[in-house]
Amino acid sequence: MAETIKRMQQEHRGFDQIERIIRPDGQLRYVRAVAVPVVEQGVFKGFVGTTMDVTEHQLLAEELRRERAYLNEAQSLAHIGSWATNFYTKHIFHLSDETFRLHGFDPRNGPIPLERFFDTIHPEDRAAVTAALEHAIHARADYDIREFRVCYPEGTIRFLRTIGHHNRSGELGEYVGITMDVTERKQAEQEREKLRQLEADLAHINRVNMMGELAAALAHEIKQPIAASITSANACLRWLAHDPPDLDRARAAAVRIEQDGNRAADVINRLRSFYKKGTPPERGIVDLKEIIREMTALLRKETVRHSIKIHSDLNEDMPNVLADRVQLQQVFMNLMLNAIEAMKDGGGKLTITSRRTPEGQLSVSIEDTGVGLPAENTERIFDAFHSTKPQGTGMGLAITRSIVEAHGGRVWATVNQEAGATFHFTLPARAEADA
Repeated sequence: MAETIKRMQQEHRGFDQIERIIRPDGQLRYVRAVAVPVVEQGVFKGFVGTTMDVTEHQLLAEELRRERAYLNEAQSLAHIGSWATNFYTKHIFHLSDETFRLHGFDPRNGPIPLERFFDTIHPEDRAAVTAALEHAIHARADYDIREFRVCYPEGTIRFLRTIGHHNRSGELGEYVGITMDVTERKQAEQEREKLRQLEADLAHINRVNMMGELAAALAHEIKQPIAASITSANACLRWLAHDPPDLDRARAAAVRIEQDGNRAADVINRLRSFYKKGTPPERGIVDLKEIIREMTALLRKETVRHSIKIHSDLNEDMPNVLADRVQLQQVFMNLMLNAIEAMKDGGGKLTITSRRTPEGQLSVSIEDTGVGLPAENTERIFDAFHSTKPQGTGMGLAITRSIVEAHGGRVWATVNQEAGATFHFTLPARAEADA
């Protein structure tokens, strides 16, 4: 105040400022003092002014400044900016500091025309964003542009999302809304897709690694129908060589050749679908009893070679499931091969059972009488690259868990009281999956 009064006297200038006073009772108040110089016929006569109490106004202004500071800080932390504008007239009513920053501008540099914000949009996304806004404006509707890119001056590209609410009581094109940075979410989605692809590749590698173990089973499965076809073909030739030819018996032999050929083709197609790479998962209604029969047939040679018996104890009313058939084949193949591996040195029994859980899910258990599981950290056997086999890759059980969980179930292992281990997994029954 002393400096202000000195300047008033020296320069004969008025003033308008807010000052704090302390009343005799100790109360702090804000007052606004306004003064103007009085000049008569070119002669300075003094000052005339007024003083008013603006405490409530000042306290409210300070509260608003604090609230705005808190809001700016919250928006900065969340990377969400607020704005209000008329896209039709290009008039901006409000822009938060974070909105400036999201488009690569420094809010300290002052106001920026609306066109400058549109200029930051990636050229490949600009047409789509403009079209969406124009449609919303003319329809007087809200909009949500879920993803577009902006380019910063240094070359950085960020992904933004903007949501606008049309002010129905306002003019055409008047919107209030938010813009948020979704770059981290986009990158996370891309990483998940990379992981999904990696998992699919590992699953394929795991299936291919089984090829050696299944070679004998495949040869055994195909050898029988081919041998039968050869026998039937020889018989057919003999019946045709008769004079006159016995056409009825030759025709019957030809039918048997067709049936045996189809049997061999079914085995080949089943194995081809299991090892084929790049086929997207296709979920449909799957009969697990049929898959168990298929896997049992494929592994018959292995079980006979190691003196292992397979026993199935399946409920007659065992429900179907909504699943990817090839992926469930892999689950059974992984678990059954693990059981065979655990019993290959001394033979044993592999038992497959099924039941309904109290929650209405289908539960399948594959039990062996082999060497059992580690006494500690049983859950670790499902971790990637963790294997109890000397030559194991550590991916079979990890992929099994991934497939089961992707179908809405879970998988776990328990140690048998007498010998061996049991692997359990659950899947939603068809009615539950449909729901």
